Amino acid sequence: MRKVSFFVLILCLVFTGVDGGKENLIKKFTLKSGQPHLHRPVQSGCYFESTGQKSAILGTEDGNFEVWIYPYKVLHNLKLHFLIEDEKEIIEGQKIASRVDVYPHQSILRFVHSSFNAEAILFTPLRESGVVILLSVVTVKPLSIVASFIPDLKPMWPAGLGGQYSYWDREKRYFVISEGTGKNVALVGSPAGEQFSSGPAHALPEGEMKLKIPVDSEDAKQHFYPIFVSASHDGRKRVDEIYARLSEDLGNLYLEKFRHYERLEKEGLSVQTPDEELNIAFQWAKVAVDKAFVCNPQLGCGLIAGYGLSGRSERPGFAWFFGGDAFYNSWALTSIGSFDVTRQSLAFIRKNQRQDGKIMHELSQGAAFIPWFEEYPYGFYHAETTPYYIVSLYNYLNCSGDLEFIRESWPSIKKAYEYILSADTDEDGLMENTVAGLAALELGAFLKKTKSDIYLAALSAEAHRVVSELAYLTGDKKLSEKAEKVYKTASAAIREKFWVEAEKRYAHALTVDDKPLMETTVWPSMPLFFRQFPQDRADYILDLFASSEMSTDWGIRTLSPRSSYYDPLNYNYGTVWPFLTGYVCLSEYNYGRSLAGYSHLMNMAYNTYIDALGFCPELLSGELFAPIEESVPHQIWSSSCVITSLVRGLLGLKGNALRKEIEFRPSFPGSWGRVQIYNFRVGKDLFNFIVERNTKNIVFEIEAQVSVPYRLNLSPSLGFGTSIKALKVNGEAKSFKIEEYMGEVRCVLDLEIEGKTIVEIETQGSIFLYSPPHFPKIGDKTSALKVIRAQYRDNQLKITAEGLPGMEYTLILITPRSIHSIIEAELAERGRLEKEIKINFKSREEGYRRKEIVVRFE
Repeated sequence: MRKVSFFVLILCLVFTGVDGGKENLIKKFTLKSGQPHLHRPVQSGCYFESTGQKSAILGTEDGNFEVWIYPYKVLHNLKLHFLIEDEKEIIEGQKIASRVDVYPHQSILRFVHSSFNAEAILFTPLRESGVVILLSVVTVKPLSIVASFIPDLKPMWPAGLGGQYSYWDREKRYFVISEGTGKNVALVGSPAGEQFSSGPAHALPEGEMKLKIPVDSEDAKQHFYPIFVSASHDGRKRVDEIYARLSEDLGNLYLEKFRHYERLEKEGLSVQTPDEELNIAFQWAKVAVDKAFVCNPQLGCGLIAGYGLSGRSERPGFAWFFGGDAFYNSWALTSIGSFDVTRQSLAFIRKNQRQDGKIMHELSQGAAFIPWFEEYPYGFYHAETTPYYIVSLYNYLNCSGDLEFIRESWPSIKKAYEYILSADTDEDGLMENTVAGLAALELGAFLKKTKSDIYLAALSAEAHRVVSELAYLTGDKKLSEKAEKVYKTASAAIREKFWVEAEKRYAHALTVDDKPLMETTVWPSMPLFFRQFPQDRADYILDLFASSEMSTDWGIRTLSPRSSYYDPLNYNYGTVWPFLTGYVCLSEYNYGRSLAGYSHLMNMAYNTYIDALGFCPELLSGELFAPIEESVPHQIWSSSCVITSLVRGLLGLKGNALRKEIEFRPSFPGSWGRVQIYNFRVGKDLFNFIVERNTKNIVFEIEAQVSVPYRLNLSPSLGFGTSIKALKVNGEAKSFKIEEYMGEVRCVLDLEIEGKTIVEIETQGSIFLYSPPHFPKIGDKTSALKVIRAQYRDNQLKITAEGLPGMEYTLILITPRSIHSIIEAELAERGRLEKEIKINFKSREEGYRRKEIVVRFE
């Protein structure tokens, strides 16, 4: 990975003619580069894409693609071949694909041969129903490029069309793909192209369609050879207009998309940490969630769940609309200040609410062709989407201050709340899966036993609390009081009904017999995410999540391997889901477990580099570090969890636009000295933070671009055993409070900010513990050190950890204090500030072993 500088360009385009000469080509321009940018040698079979709001090129790095222009799959098996004319030799592009470069606005695949090289620049406009492939060629011999593909013109599953046919339009130099009504049409061609295949006149060919583009070595120095694809459900005239714009207005389309992502990077939330891998992962996570926003010409604009190859089907990963995914991802969007996208996406879901108030689970992009909600079972078969809808609206309100949208949505919110109450037959405040449908799990043995799973229960309880707040804001006092009362009932129920004292754990679910379903799953992270459990009970669960029983080196297993139902490749019963690791990570930061939180954050961030370059896979094996075969390679919530875990977890940064308040509760890893945060948005206001830390002090430089002053609750972690000598705000001494958990000290300060503010906290005797991130290789088993907890008391730091016999692990202490002795570990290096500790686990048995390391200070 490397950084690439920006270039300035002016696009000079030449209108295409019909004689195949150079006037039909696109004059070369300097391609825009920028950040983020990743590249690597081609990895055959790895997913590769370029996506816009209305179209997508989905493929593999070795050069096999399918084209989607919503709602259609236009074609698949698109490949490039290179015909060396004087040798009559055809070189398959897949065999000479060499390198990929990915940017938010374009993707580039490079082909290298001894007599030529070529670049295929894959470009999907931001807001147009088309696709462009620009071919840049250098050749020493006469050459032609042949693009072969299999036509489809099929709407997304489970819809269908009949009577498709195709033909070559010689004058326009494109293939026309349509069907009997003439309403659904796609065009595939090149202004420099020639038909290179034949087919039946009134049907699609059974084999490939081929487009030949002759390349002149001199023309190629100055021109791109383009391939254009367009599609529309409004007939031939409209699709011709789109096709023409791809050529005639390519410069503006290209700049529009580039500037869109330039603004996302420069004007959206920016976080710079000492860890460059994390910084780049955060940049790509912002791109990933932005690319979830899709506009379907028949249905509207909303958030899809993910991208992947459809193969022989019409299911491109999860590139259709999902309620639960949209709500989860909206927390990331609001964290980076993308309020407009969040509002549009929530409004899209609102308009598809069922009459009884239930919120949709999913909506295919092919739904306009069929009675989706009336005759298909998928639309509303999940239960958790309804409470999650209300909770996500509240989160949007806090971040944006958009009370107008809440008032506009109030009838919808009340209907949703009525549905929530109707799904609680025993009046304990918790929705029931037996009434409302699926939630945590979609398949398997647990379902038939489950009355209420803990995921649905947590969302139910939070929805009651939120409705009470929203009703108060909208002036509905009666509903506010009612919801508050139900919230208290629900809170008590989730705390007590799911708790099993003998095992010191929360159950996965309540059974139909009202008994705890005692399986150890990841799902208690949901009530922890909402802080619904007391600290003492939360500690038991978080110890478990941090342990080798649940934590792999790439995230949290959905089910404990000790369960008889565990299967490391099963969708719900043993795989590792990054989005669930995100809930766990946020829970760890909520309850003061920053060491485990940082470990899980880096697990998620590292997924950015392992499969689809820049994006994160849907789920991975519970035993070996690899995505499972059915995993979607660009799953949006697998990236969005990087954003929420970094911003709301590690940084502890949250805003409330109505109250004009910010909470900043950073828990920096021990080795970090400087963090910069720019463009943190709360409503229409903007905040920048620069933090400098060492073992003697921590300094906050705060810039608040606000219309009225804000209250800032600042509570940074200062390490273990720390004494605070002084605190100054803009040079003046201020009073503060001390918060301590397991010996980790926080300084709590409440102050008013406007303009520039400097906060300096002078400390003494700080001890920071740092566990270097472990990055496994594809196919590895879990082997990293697991730090369960650390606690400082009476001049001793006790570290509970797990490791494998025969391996040596490193922990780093950063402190000016001298070490007197260490039990169950060795002091390898004794620097003035950094002390390196080596840990070995001795056992004749296989598997992880636990020990307690005790560090005694002078």
